[in-house]
Amino acid sequence: MADFPSSPGFRSVDTRIRHYHLTSESISGRRQVRSLGYKRREFTLTFPPMTRAEFDPIHDFINTKQGPFTAFTIDIPDPDQDAFETVTCRFDGDVQEFSVGVDGLYEFEVDLIEEVT
Repeated sequence: MADFPSSPGFRSVDTRIRHYHLTSESISGRRQVRSLGYKRREFTLTFPPMTRAEFDPIHDFINTKQGPFTAFTIDIPDPDQDAFETVTCRFDGDVQEFSVGVDGLYEFEVDLIEEVT
């Protein structure tokens, strides 16, 4: 299992917790909700603007993962402990988009789903 490149670092990390449940609604409007007792963390990593040379290792890494097919580890900042937490995750989807600004710098963000073992 390969590690996500650590350079140039992240500009921000957004974390979401997704809870799974089943919902049904009758014709009269009565709703029933049942918890499946499962949750997972999802992350959106935003990178600072970077040059092509800085972006190439990240781009190459993403291409080797074939979308959500292959798991990898990444160090996510943990502000509670003023350190990093190593997380095993996959990409959320097949398509990863990036933009190139008029200044020639690459802007990039990626969505990840934590692997539950």
